[in-house]
Amino acid sequence: MPVYDGEGKPTRDRTRQAMLIAGGCSVVLGVVTLLWPGRSQSTLADLFGTSLLLSAAMQAYLALRARIALLLRGLVLVSAALTVILAMLAFEGGNIELLALWIGIGWSVRGIVQALVAAWDADVTDGWLHEICGLGTAAIGITMIAMKFQTVTGLATVAGSALLVIGVLELLAGGMLNTALRAARQAPTETAVVHRPAATE
Repeated sequence: MPVYDGEGKPTRDRTRQAMLIAGGCSVVLGVVTLLWPGRSQSTLADLFGTSLLLSAAMQAYLALRARIALLLRGLVLVSAALTVILAMLAFEGGNIELLALWIGIGWSVRGIVQALVAAWDADVTDGWLHEICGLGTAAIGITMIAMKFQTVTGLATVAGSALLVIGVLELLAGGMLNTALRAARQAPTETAVVHRPAATE
């Protein structure tokens, strides 16, 4: 099931760019969550809400810009809408366990949808990486739902670390793994080149 933009061009680059942007934002939010001085429950609510809004924006962008099957488009849009609702709930705050629940559900839905899109779309470059990223994100979300948090520090440590892992997975799915592998292949080739002196008569 190829994916095309409105001009009939493959959307591989747009998908890759969206994953790279999402991954970068996840890494930044993860670092901020871990290092924010004097973290409070309201601070975590704002960070989690922002994370969910960015996730919803990425999903909506891919659903609207790609020419994909109607069922799949609808699934991604529903996921984006649900993520927006979860973001609003996170911004409203609540207790620690509710915050963990909202972010866990958001990551679970996002991961499942991403894995399904990668499995159904034969035109996605390195689809297996997107599937792993989606399944990993869903697993992290389910873990967040299952865990019991008693303190802000505990939630911030686990959620911040999870955001870092999700960000790295998204960066790898966005093409950083291929870039690193190409660089690794080129390095030995360049060092193996032997410059022979010109022959003299």
